[in-house]
Amino acid sequence: MHLLRQTIPIVVVVVLSATACLFAATPTSEPTVKPEDLPRVPPTPAPDALKKFSIRPGFEAQLVAAEPEVIDPIALCFDEDARMYVVEMRDYSERREERLGRIRMLEDTDGDGRYEKSTVFLENLAWPTAVFYCNGGVLIGATPDIIFAKDTNGDGVADEKKTLFTGFGATQEKLNVQGLFNNFIWGLDNRIHGCSGTNGGLVQRVPANGSPAAPPRVLPSESLDVRGKGFVVDPRTWTMTTENGGGQYGLSFNHLGQLFTCSNSVHIESFMYDAHYAGRNPHATLPDPRLCIAVDGPAAEVFRTSPEEPWRVIRTRWRVAGLVGGPVEGGGRSAGYFTGATGVTIYKGDAFGPDYVGDAFIGDAGGNLVHHKKVKPGPDGIELLAERPADEKNIEFLSSSDNWFRPVDFANTPDGSLFVCDMYRETIEHPWSIPPSIKKYLDLNSGNDRGRIWRFAPQGFKPRKPPKLSKATTAELVRLLDHPNGWHRETAARLLFERQDKAAFDELVGLIAVGSPLGTIHALHAMDGLGLLKAEDIAVSLDHPDAAVREHALKLSEKLEPARAVVGRFAALAEDPSPRVRYQLAWTMSVVDVPQRTQILARLAQRDGGSRWMRTGILNALTNGAGDVFAALAKDPKPELVPFLEQLAEMIGAKHDENEVKVVVAAIKSNPKPFTLARALADGATRGGAQDRVKDWLGGVIEQAATVAQDASAKPADRAAAVPLLAYAGNTDRLLALLADRSPSVQLAALNALDRADAPQLASDVISHFGKFSPRVQSEAVAVLLKRPARAKALLEAVRDKRIAPNALNSTQVALLHNHRDPAVKKLAKEVLAALASRDAVVESFKSATSMTGEPARGKLVYQKLCVSCHRADGAGHALGPDFVTVRNSGREKLLLSILDPNREVQPNFIGYLVETKDGSSVLGVLASDTPTAITIREAYGKETVIPRAAIRRMTSQGKSIMPEGLEQGLKAQDVADLMTFVEQAK
Repeated sequence: MHLLRQTIPIVVVVVLSATACLFAATPTSEPTVKPEDLPRVPPTPAPDALKKFSIRPGFEAQLVAAEPEVIDPIALCFDEDARMYVVEMRDYSERREERLGRIRMLEDTDGDGRYEKSTVFLENLAWPTAVFYCNGGVLIGATPDIIFAKDTNGDGVADEKKTLFTGFGATQEKLNVQGLFNNFIWGLDNRIHGCSGTNGGLVQRVPANGSPAAPPRVLPSESLDVRGKGFVVDPRTWTMTTENGGGQYGLSFNHLGQLFTCSNSVHIESFMYDAHYAGRNPHATLPDPRLCIAVDGPAAEVFRTSPEEPWRVIRTRWRVAGLVGGPVEGGGRSAGYFTGATGVTIYKGDAFGPDYVGDAFIGDAGGNLVHHKKVKPGPDGIELLAERPADEKNIEFLSSSDNWFRPVDFANTPDGSLFVCDMYRETIEHPWSIPPSIKKYLDLNSGNDRGRIWRFAPQGFKPRKPPKLSKATTAELVRLLDHPNGWHRETAARLLFERQDKAAFDELVGLIAVGSPLGTIHALHAMDGLGLLKAEDIAVSLDHPDAAVREHALKLSEKLEPARAVVGRFAALAEDPSPRVRYQLAWTMSVVDVPQRTQILARLAQRDGGSRWMRTGILNALTNGAGDVFAALAKDPKPELVPFLEQLAEMIGAKHDENEVKVVVAAIKSNPKPFTLARALADGATRGGAQDRVKDWLGGVIEQAATVAQDASAKPADRAAAVPLLAYAGNTDRLLALLADRSPSVQLAALNALDRADAPQLASDVISHFGKFSPRVQSEAVAVLLKRPARAKALLEAVRDKRIAPNALNSTQVALLHNHRDPAVKKLAKEVLAALASRDAVVESFKSATSMTGEPARGKLVYQKLCVSCHRADGAGHALGPDFVTVRNSGREKLLLSILDPNREVQPNFIGYLVETKDGSSVLGVLASDTPTAITIREAYGKETVIPRAAIRRMTSQGKSIMPEGLEQGLKAQDVADLMTFVEQAK
């Protein structure tokens, strides 16, 4: 990270990913604990556990099944006759080799809602995590395999078993029990979707002659890298593809087919576009589609009613004091925030009432609670927002005072309610993250003979009798596609797909004509699954009064040969009142050949170009005609369209099609403020390897920019916009002169332009002006100097000669120089930077600040001087590190450590990455986004650099926090006390 002492002086480490295996170095002497400090918590019998629940008024919990009928349930599904198949993970968390996992079949034989009959369907599984009923059998996930098991004689026990896929977790030397693949769910696309977890894998299909008894022969040509992705299985062909994903434990569709996931401390995420659209336009750089949608943040506050476990309190205290390694979560608190978000599920039933359809339910297994979110469209109508209900601001939908209550997953059910898998364990925690001196007093197996499944439903709810859909006719199944309960719709869709009865056509056409919007959507997808979908069905649905139907008709149109009856409607859909329909239109146009493409995309941009996601979809679709769209919009653009025009110009420059460039240059020259757009075109050309053409394209504009840049009477913003173009003029003297300009914005622009031009005199001129630069410019200057070996050597020489202070470099930058690939730089770094002060001594020298009374007004001045570049507080600053409001409760001793010794504990969110590019340059910062086409590196003051993957030579983690050491330079203990007081009161 290119940050000076003045840029990120404070980051209190708040874990944003509670993956427990991420540790800092552990001290050699670990503290000890007495057995009496860790009292055991007794379990509560299942009938009595209800008394310990606090549930939202108007709802109740009902016991569905409990030990011994079910043990350690972590996932469940239903067959078409409402029999329940449950994953029992009895081998959690360290007994994988014993293969205690199994699949249990439960039945409600008398229809009273209690599943009293229990049969072990399949056992001898190692860490099973997923289950789904299809094709008359059960699909099971048990790393490394996906298995299909079937009961052929009706006794409830599987007598056929075969491995379909293998290779999950194959890239890991040691499997993380909390990173296994999981959650098989049915999609509108008639496929089974799964969450790959954090272990990833290289998944291969096992051919028909593979046998679990002997290591199965695999087909390497079918290997799929599922790391950071989701996966999709076709149940007819048993083939697999990948899709957007990357969650930890939890995956769910809503009733409209939007996908959601979660991870330990990011409790709800959605995906903004489908993976199959990525790469359609190789010149467009797409952002990461995964988006945290929680209004209250990823690791939001939660309100448990159970006592905090003593072992967790002790461990947190040790971590805060630096006595053991590991992440310090929640600003030093041991509870009160998401640490184990799991099983995100969107409610699709009919028992709660329509106001709850589409709501999200998430378990926090560590907090013994179930969290509830309302999911609704955001201001642009495209992004989603998830927010607590107004009457649940300080409570949870359900919490238990019983520490053994462990809600890990949920399921929409045949009776329209919501079932909850309660693993019921004394301790839920990754064994790698518990200090040995604590762990020896815990029994991590305690509870592997217990487990419960609960029903959440309105008070007085009486479950409907279990359906018997196996006996339903095709016509009856079609009608069930319009059922108000999501389980009925999805099960009917699955059965229709499995039966492949073409006689369903007339019934489906009839449902499209008269069904509810959800029934129509299901009918369209059922026709697609049966191979019966026709262009006329799509055309009719594109005129449907419901926006969701129109959106799905657009998606399905991608599967048809372009038909006039369909694509002829696209121009009218650009004026559709629904933002979601217009958004889908942009993405669909990247895969469908449409007449009037340019005019339609230009209209979408004019109407919705202010939305970053709409811009992304439009850019991806502009595989041709981009120049015409630019010309149509650039004449007199609305302010909200300028970012889109910049992205478009950069894309055109990267493509460097001379005809398109000619159109764009003409439009730029007629624009009243041409410099920003011209720079974007030039930057794109550089990205696309055509930088030598820029001067020919933009000669006149570049000369005009040179005049404005050097005009001290011009507005600083206009000058700063003009400066970058001087890098393409072939003469760097004018840029070097601007380093002495009085405007910091002009200096910054000149620095970056000189960096792009790789001016030979850059290092010496920057160093000579360094002391006169503002903190913001100094930060950028260090970043620029570190990009190339010769410059880095000059920087070290300046530090050696006391022209630049050593604390101008943060710890990541120091580590980079100590391990530089250039031997001369590495040698000089060891000489120059060896004498940096011990952090322990520094912390001790400022310890008196923790007991001083601080003045927040003075502390704010320190913040403005030292911290504003990377922290937000009181509505100011830049969000690189956490907002101060998230760390106000950490306590002063921890706060002092985080200010003065940021590398005592290193969190993945703040680790620096060095990205070396093929042109010999490098960028150092945090990894803000990682997509199949590009990565984004974030630096101080909100600066972000997008680097196409094709341009990357190497990317390595620096293993150090981006937070700088050396804040104490020039500060007194009272200054630090003032700063801490400001942090504690920041809003």
